[in-house]
Amino acid sequence: MRKIDAFAHILPRSYLERLERQLEKTMAPSRLDYYREGVFSFDPVLTDLDARWRKIEQYGEYAQVLVLAVPPLEEVGPPAVAAEFARLANDEMAELVQRFPDRFAGFAAALPLSDVDEALRELDRALTQLGALGAQLYTNVLGTALDDPRFEPLLTRLEDAGRAVWLHPTRSAAWADYPAESSSDFGLWWSLGWPYETAAALSRLVYSGHMERHPRQLVIAHHGGGMVPHFSARLAMGPGYRQVKDTLPRPPLDYFRRFHVDTALFGAPHAVRCVLEFFGPRHVLFGTDMPLGPSNAVEATIADIDSAGLSREDMAAVYSGNSMRLLGLPVG
Repeated sequence: MRKIDAFAHILPRSYLERLERQLEKTMAPSRLDYYREGVFSFDPVLTDLDARWRKIEQYGEYAQVLVLAVPPLEEVGPPAVAAEFARLANDEMAELVQRFPDRFAGFAAALPLSDVDEALRELDRALTQLGALGAQLYTNVLGTALDDPRFEPLLTRLEDAGRAVWLHPTRSAAWADYPAESSSDFGLWWSLGWPYETAAALSRLVYSGHMERHPRQLVIAHHGGGMVPHFSARLAMGPGYRQVKDTLPRPPLDYFRRFHVDTALFGAPHAVRCVLEFFGPRHVLFGTDMPLGPSNAVEATIADIDSAGLSREDMAAVYSGNSMRLLGLPVG
């Protein structure tokens, strides 16, 4: 069965070389050490095409949508620098898609989100000149929520173009787990903080009325939508519901179910079943986080989907049909 991995990460080699030089000048050593050890050198597949080919050849009819790996560009430098790196990354991803169309189905544009005007310029270039399928946005921009009015023009441009938002979580150890502490311990900023970040960003888009005002906004949330499907009953009641019940014409969960999500849950079949049940098979896209998850992320994700009890029609939709339909990818 054909498979399109809708959330596969990459750091093109020349981009990474320039990125490391830039981060040496601007980023705190402890944060740079994390990126070097936890991302840049985590798996050679991230930067080495030959390593990627060796890895993916075993999966048969399998192609990837390329999404730039962290750090968010607003962490790289001021807006002008972030915009320069966005152009570099998008040029390289577009060139890879053009050179290897059988392996790379397309790419999501990287944007300098700290300056919306710069982001809009780069988005227009990526969509009209490079053929981007949409853009990657992060769950917050230097601590500012996505439902902030400053991001409305950017989200509107993507909606009007019929292009997707790839929503990726961001949070660091500097965001403490408890007010009495100065940093997050035990990596909770990542293991629990990122799923929370994803759910919080989706919730803000719902409760703020953004999804009511933008019914065609196409969002593909990483890692199965974070905490949303698992805590949907809480999102349908409580303080959030009471705050918006007189302003939103539909129940909150109606808006949450408009989102699309991937299956990058690292080999957790019970979690994938929950995601499929809440969002429905037509809103779930095969995505693995390769190569930033476990070394067997693709195999584990395939096993999760294959064991979910889907009909063959629904399984084909998750593996490739939804990506082709939503992203406008060619059939076959």
